[in-house]
Amino acid sequence: TPYLWMLGLDGTTAVLGEDADVEADFSDILDALNIALSVNMEWNTSSDWFFVLDPMWSKLEMDYVAPTPGPITPTGKVEIEMIILDALVGYSLNENLGGYAGVRYYDQDITIIPDGIVPSIGLGDDWTDFVIGVRAFGELGDKWTMMGRLDGAVGGDSDSAFYGQFTFNRKFGQNMHLNLGWRYYDVDYV
Repeated sequence: TPYLWMLGLDGTTAVLGEDADVEADFSDILDALNIALSVNMEWNTSSDWFFVLDPMWSKLEMDYVAPTPGPITPTGKVEIEMIILDALVGYSLNENLGGYAGVRYYDQDITIIPDGIVPSIGLGDDWTDFVIGVRAFGELGDKWTMMGRLDGAVGGDSDSAFYGQFTFNRKFGQNMHLNLGWRYYDVDYV
């Protein structure tokens, strides 16, 4: 199922050992959005096992003006490319509750492209976490359901990582649905 999340960002990042606060609401990200692709694929077996593959890819592009104390003000463009990929296997304990485990892969690349003859600067990193989580379902009538997921990293490259998701789902036929929801990532990776 293809899907779209209205993104917001609030946190701290570090460049060359210096911490910097980062905050962007949905309208800021929408202004900078170049492209984003996401799809959620889930396969359920008759023996209550399920498999999930959930890739998200986005590319943001924005102009910058670097603050400097001198008379020359550097300008240019910043590109941010981000991938988050979940590969999970789980077991449904009953029709409303299941547990899962798997890997979550992150890749973040930042390219600073100054105007003029100065070469581009590329920064980036990728890392993987092993996650364990739980998900719950509830029926809200014939066509509406709700779903929640909560997991945390139990190993891997992050110092800590937590994930939460809550969605309302409108069914259209047997295999299609529209999800309206909220997703939260809290990742401490240095």
